[in-house]
Amino acid sequence: MQGYEQKMEKDQVLCREGDPSADIYLLKKGRLLVCSVQGTKVTALARISPGEFIGELSFFDGKVRASHVVAIEPSMVVMIPKHELTNLLPTWYLEVGKNLTKKIRLLDGVIHDSNLRRFGNEDQKPLTIEEQRTILKAITQQDA
Repeated sequence: MQGYEQKMEKDQVLCREGDPSADIYLLKKGRLLVCSVQGTKVTALARISPGEFIGELSFFDGKVRASHVVAIEPSMVVMIPKHELTNLLPTWYLEVGKNLTKKIRLLDGVIHDSNLRRFGNEDQKPLTIEEQRTILKAITQQDA
C-alpha cells in the first residue's frame, strides 16, 4: 500500500461537504478543522490532531463527504486511496465498517437536527467571526 503525502497551508481546504471522494486521510502534522456551513455561519464540529483519520465514513459507505475539512495551521496529511486499502482488508471488516458508518451517520443526523452540542469540548469551541470569515472564504473559493 502506498500513501501520498500532501502538504497543506493554513486555510487550505482538504475536502468540501458533498465531495464524492472515498479516500481516507491520516494527519501526520498540524491541525485540521472539520466544520459545517449554513449560510455564512461556520460551525466547528471537530479539530483533528496528528494521528487521527479523516474521511473514514465516506471510505466505508461510499457516500459524499459529510463536512468541510480545512487546515487551521500548516499541516501534512497522507492520502490513502480507497482501492489500495480495500485490497488489504478482509470482507468482513469492510462490512462491519459499513454497518458502523450507517449508525454513525444516523446519529449525526439526530444530533444535527436536535441542535445538540457537547459543552466544554475544545474540539467544538465556537469560532470567532474573523475565523468564520476566513474559513468561509477558503471553502467557497473555487480551485484554480
